Amino acid sequence: MSTYGYTGSKATKNNEGSKAPWLMFGVIILFLLWSSFKVALFNGQISDHEQPIYIAAVFSGILAIITVAIGWKQLKWSSHKDTLSLAVFLLPSSYALSMINATSQYLAENMLLIMLMYGIFFVASSIIAQDGVVNRMFNLALMMISYIIVFFGLFHWLGNGSFITLFIKWIGVPLTESGAFGNAVMDDSNGARLASVFQYANTYAGFLMAFLLATLFFIGKSRIWWGKSGHAFMLVPFILSIFLTLSRGGLLLLPVAFVVVLIFLKPYRQLMWFMHLAVSGVITLLILNPVTEIGLSVQKEFSAINSLKGWAYVILGSALAAAITYALERWISPRLEKMTDGLSKKSWGTLAIPVGGAIIAGLLLFILIGTNVKNMLPENIATRLETVNFKQHSVLERITFYKDSVKVLKDYPVLGAGGGAWFSLFEEYQDYSYRSRQAHSYYMQYLVETGILGIALLLGFLIYIYWNYIRTYFKSSDEKRDSHFIYFILATSILIHSAMDFNMSYVFIGILVFLCLGGMASSIESKPLQKFKPKALRATFSSILGVIGIGLFITSLLFTQASSAYQSSVRTVNETHDFNETMKYLNKALSIRPTHPEYAAFDAKLYFEVYKQQKDEQFFDEAVRVLNKAIQANPYHKQPLLQQLIDGYKIKGMDEQIYTVYSENASKFPWDMYWYDGYMDYTVREGYKAISSAPDKKDKYLDEVIAAFEHVKAKVERLKALPKEIIPNKEFYIKSQMAMNAGRAYFMKGEPGQAAEAMMPYLQEDFTDSNNMDLARWYVAATIQQGQIDQAWYDKLIALNPDEKNQIDQIAELKFKAE
Repeated sequence: MSTYGYTGSKATKNNEGSKAPWLMFGVIILFLLWSSFKVALFNGQISDHEQPIYIAAVFSGILAIITVAIGWKQLKWSSHKDTLSLAVFLLPSSYALSMINATSQYLAENMLLIMLMYGIFFVASSIIAQDGVVNRMFNLALMMISYIIVFFGLFHWLGNGSFITLFIKWIGVPLTESGAFGNAVMDDSNGARLASVFQYANTYAGFLMAFLLATLFFIGKSRIWWGKSGHAFMLVPFILSIFLTLSRGGLLLLPVAFVVVLIFLKPYRQLMWFMHLAVSGVITLLILNPVTEIGLSVQKEFSAINSLKGWAYVILGSALAAAITYALERWISPRLEKMTDGLSKKSWGTLAIPVGGAIIAGLLLFILIGTNVKNMLPENIATRLETVNFKQHSVLERITFYKDSVKVLKDYPVLGAGGGAWFSLFEEYQDYSYRSRQAHSYYMQYLVETGILGIALLLGFLIYIYWNYIRTYFKSSDEKRDSHFIYFILATSILIHSAMDFNMSYVFIGILVFLCLGGMASSIESKPLQKFKPKALRATFSSILGVIGIGLFITSLLFTQASSAYQSSVRTVNETHDFNETMKYLNKALSIRPTHPEYAAFDAKLYFEVYKQQKDEQFFDEAVRVLNKAIQANPYHKQPLLQQLIDGYKIKGMDEQIYTVYSENASKFPWDMYWYDGYMDYTVREGYKAISSAPDKKDKYLDEVIAAFEHVKAKVERLKALPKEIIPNKEFYIKSQMAMNAGRAYFMKGEPGQAAEAMMPYLQEDFTDSNNMDLARWYVAATIQQGQIDQAWYDKLIALNPDEKNQIDQIAELKFKAE
């Protein structure tokens, strides 16, 4: 029985029958298993996340060398599709070029390594997917990995995380005190959310979405009853897990990906997918409430009985769905195929049901979200669904991220601002006070990092692969469609979801996408190459990939050593407080990466501590030198570099140097009220000192304070103008010290009326806070100096402490003129 996108025939074996692809298959699958439990290699842009990525890069370098050896025979270099194995390295090349403008050398280097890894896995996949038997096993292995990750998550939801983690803890995974995988069930303002190995529920939802569709595909693809039933058994765990992530984006984008994939299936198979989802969806809804409640309860206090009840619901529900699904495949599917045979032959036949399905899906979403039906769901899920609209915080926040990304692009249009640019620059370009290390869109973040050139190369690469894959797909036999369709499903689903989240910041997800793109590329039928000789292309490819592999291996090995040395230094200072032993490790790390922000900041911190004890200027000077060198390479790293430099200067009371750091970097952090608080404080100090030491500079400093105050006031007004749905996750307001320093600046300029006007709106009667007391004192003194004393506030201060009269009078009598 043939199908559209499905087949019962066996995949053909590569003509050469080489065993070499099996080697690549084995190492890639082992790598995927290992990397998934390393928090899916999340590129968190801090040292805590870097070492697993560097180890993965070392492995990728080895894989590149293996690929050169195997690719010499496997790649024929006879058609245009083979050149994609070279073209893919244009993507890391755009990252290399963007390093010219890199706002962080450290982050840019990391992203270049990651993109080279993606290129290597693309080439490796394009080779192994050409061997029919290996490709078939690779398809199945990807599904098995996804099933492991899903059950790993459910084990944690039902309170058995410490048990299941026993099997993987030996590889070094983040653990809680109970021994469970850290944040496999994450907590945020929405409550407990299932995140499995990703520690982030939205990315997990995107992963689930992709593999749910792949599971539906494999139900139809499998030829034997236990194959169909086995895959069908996973439908309920997938759908259940999607609900437990509380991801609104996952629920909204699942129908989009579903409809896109449906277009490539015959009408009867489209109907089967609808039926399978309907059956498993209904069963999931029936068990959703008890499983949710059990999960929430065992997170607080484990109960073996409740956990077993939860597993009973999951297993019995999955088994029931599998049985019904198999029955539908066994008896309904053949009849539907005959009934829709005429529709299948029409050119528009594959579009009719997806269009109708999209309308039905829209109605179901409306019913689920916009009516009281949602009240049948668990309270935490119903609450999340109530907020699904285009005016809710998450949507408006993402729109802001994207608009701010365009602002960055205007200043870095062609080459971008280098890898990690969003992390470095978002504070300078943000429209309001928010914290987000990610742009929440793969494409916008890519645009910021590599500019128009980089995004053009990425889109061109994707369009070429998709266009030729689709063209080949519709011209190919059922057997060939079947063998590579999983790659299309996974890559398409993840890339769709990545439009509104940072899935690709997980290197595991990025590798998975490029593996799938390589699999798609391997099935493309393209015109033969005429202008280039295969032997020359083969030599070029081998040379380029060989150089990349060796370079990546050596660089990543060095970075791994540096990361290990840094971790050893932190561990040593915490356990032994031995400065010399600590510096032995830290010096090794810095000898490899002298401008790494965290390495440099830690080194400086230790030198500053020793300076405080021994008062040896050499230690202080070395700390400042190390910091300045790292700041030059990473000028936007406020934490830890700039703040560590400020803290160091404070040790010696170097107010002028502190002012310089605050002043020169204020424009980089316009929404950091703590930065502006410190900036205004130290600028006032310089203004005061300038009265006697440099009178011609006094007004410059004081005007700078006033300008900073007006800046903060304008930003506060901007926050008031935001839609009420937007809730900034970073506080920003005018602190008492800011108002006082603005008033002091006016005071020193001889403008007491302006000083009083600046301070009055921020007066507070909570005098337990000394800052409020200082502000009121300076305010009353300003009103006295202008001849219009505010008697009410004067009386409040005197009532609190009669001695306040003398302090107020002393301030009021101050005359800030050079002697």
